[in-house]
Amino acid sequence: MNRQVPADASRSQARQAAIILKVAHAMSAHGIAALPRNYELVYEALSGRLPELSRELAALGHNPQQDALDALGLRHHLISHAALAADRARAAGQEALAEIAGKLRLALLQKQSFKDELDHFAGRLATDPVAGMSEFADDAARLREAAGRLTNEEGALQQALETSMTRLAELEGELAESRRSLTRDPATGLPNRLALTAKLDSILEAERADQPVALLLASVEGLREMAEHHGGTVAAKALSKLSTLFRKSIKKDDFVARVGQQEFAFVCRDVSTENAEAIARRLRQSVKELTVTLPGRAHTAETLSLAAGITLAQPASTSADLLTQAEQALAGARDGAGILCYSAALGRGRGYGQSAA
Repeated sequence: MNRQVPADASRSQARQAAIILKVAHAMSAHGIAALPRNYELVYEALSGRLPELSRELAALGHNPQQDALDALGLRHHLISHAALAADRARAAGQEALAEIAGKLRLALLQKQSFKDELDHFAGRLATDPVAGMSEFADDAARLREAAGRLTNEEGALQQALETSMTRLAELEGELAESRRSLTRDPATGLPNRLALTAKLDSILEAERADQPVALLLASVEGLREMAEHHGGTVAAKALSKLSTLFRKSIKKDDFVARVGQQEFAFVCRDVSTENAEAIARRLRQSVKELTVTLPGRAHTAETLSLAAGITLAQPASTSADLLTQAEQALAGARDGAGILCYSAALGRGRGYGQSAA
């Protein structure tokens, strides 16, 4: 059974190579520049996981402008465009701050001009207290004009500050969305592998020893084949149902993430091995009962199955340890056990431990 893992890895590498070739061919055929962020954009469009993106990219036609491509990536919050969004937000923020600085400089100049007029007027009164009414009127008119200019600039400055604050708040929201896109799976809205690692690190640093933590790594068998045989729309429907099911299947303080094309991870707190196995069995049964109807075939539905590898955190565990252990248990579960708990023997390659199928 140990030969199964390398065989799976070989098939996965071959599949990834085929995907890369398909994406590269599509980019070349449509005149899309070979930029890393464009690769993700085309990949997501071809995968069918984001149907709206597929339609919008097709609408751009051949030789699309890079700005138009970037606009699509930013609108759909693709991970590779997060840095671009941050750069644009930073540039817009700098522009807003520069505008405020310019308005402040102009306001200060107007204030200095008004002060100079006041000083001049005060000096005239001190040196020539009996100045004629016409001269006094001229000075008063200049002061009134200076005061008017100062008032106008103060009003413009206030308006500029309000506009800039609104824009900066919008930029803060855009940056927050960009940060979220780094830790979210675009197809399901669930946290991704990066978010899972961060969550595990946080829990392992803070969790008490008397509150064990279990990591369940599950593979939804048949999901990849569904996408290949029936298209991205059917797979997207299945993913939507799965993500809704998984969100409802966990407790409030637990955590679920999508970490691969058909892999999901569950972090459960304060559970024993038996509890974790029971959770995995419930998930497996729920997925088995899930049906996905095919387009134009109302009476035909696809079904899925679930395999799960389980590991429990030890006092010295790290997130990398848990992920490795869960992956080893999942490999054995997919090889026939269905649900498998990690054991030291499994880690040494001497066996697969206790099956909970």
